Amino acid sequence: MSIQAENSKNDGLLKNLQSISFANLITVSRLIITPVLIYTILNDYYVISGLLVCFAILSDWLDGIIARKTNDVTKHGELLDPAVDKIFTISVLIAFVEKHLISTFIVFLIILREMMITWLRSVMVSKGVVVSASIYGKIKTTLQLAAIFLLSINLVDVGVILLWISIAVAYYSALDYFKLFINKKVWK
Repeated sequence: MSIQAENSKNDGLLKNLQSISFANLITVSRLIITPVLIYTILNDYYVISGLLVCFAILSDWLDGIIARKTNDVTKHGELLDPAVDKIFTISVLIAFVEKHLISTFIVFLIILREMMITWLRSVMVSKGVVVSASIYGKIKTTLQLAAIFLLSINLVDVGVILLWISIAVAYYSALDYFKLFINKKVWK
């Protein structure tokens, strides 16, 4: 490959990177810190783990606010944010399983609920049904992130209790989606 072709390729990559919104960069930062967080959890670096979880929580809160304030809400960002949230959450929970802090069953219940809701939302959106996030879903996320923080700083008993509460709220919030699915007769 010639130097000119290589420079042209690099210019294209740079332009693509520059076109990524600040809000989406914040979202991607959560993805980037996930392996570092896993490493800190597995090696008992509790202070660093706690700080990284705080960063992830703050970035999850900030990316949406910044996107709305800068009028930069995009379909890409709307799809990227929940995907990164799921990757972050599931990856960190698996690290806690590896450390024997939580059971595989907890992770199974969380993944099952997330996949079912993702499927239900996808089907409803494809049928033109508007699906807004419920307050219970937001409470579930808050409880889940608080539990992850507590587990990451080695407050295991309280973290596990909070994680079970978040699972109960998660399944309760799933009822809203199932009700909407049934009431809108989406299955037809």
